[in-house]
Amino acid sequence: MSTSKIWATSEDGSLEYISLPKELLPKALETMQKSFYINENVCMACGVPQQPECFPELDGLLRRTATDGVSIVAVDKASGVVAGAAFNKLEESGHSDFFSEYAKCLKYSASKGVVQWMADADRMFDIYEHCKIDSLMEVMFVGILPTFRQRGIAKKLFEVSIELARELRTGRNVKLSVDERKLDIGRPPEIVSALLTSFITQKITRDTSFKVGKKMYFDWFVYDGRPLSEVIGPQTPFFTFEYYRL
Repeated sequence: MSTSKIWATSEDGSLEYISLPKELLPKALETMQKSFYINENVCMACGVPQQPECFPELDGLLRRTATDGVSIVAVDKASGVVAGAAFNKLEESGHSDFFSEYAKCLKYSASKGVVQWMADADRMFDIYEHCKIDSLMEVMFVGILPTFRQRGIAKKLFEVSIELARELRTGRNVKLSVDERKLDIGRPPEIVSALLTSFITQKITRDTSFKVGKKMYFDWFVYDGRPLSEVIGPQTPFFTFEYYRL
């Protein structure tokens, strides 16, 4: 396996939080298919669980995200299973059309709806202007296998992602390539950002000192003739665009 930095170990020693190596990318994608794709609110609202044929299209987006070399996985040491994953992406001001461009090449309505929502949310809130920054690292997708939930893995993935971003900020190139490309340190992130679509993840970011940049409501977003709120339900009326300043 590629040399992968160990960022943290669980209190009981059973899990290691490491930079995502190329050898574990397929397992990390499988973890997302069994968690994020079928349980995350926007994925459910857009019909991803009912359209599994769209999974490879979402996998493609995660693969592109992983090429930035800043994603993190929680690995069960005994089994080698990827218990959880945070797919993180480095972004710069002026490159906000990433999702819109990717959506154009998608075939299935479910995956297209998810990616279009991400593009629309970005257009509705300019985090670069709000925070007066030029670069960021987004914790874009976080998924935990059902059998590993209630163990604080998601929170630790956020904490480790912040630590990785801080390392980049101080000039240490801790990127790990998943495709053999040499990764320069590039422009370091000034904040860590995230779109939080559930009260569970919003509580995690509260506990890790993220700030709310903007609250947006699911009924503002209509795809295939119905608002996202119609499927998600009134118990989760809004999502938040949040950031952690490094």
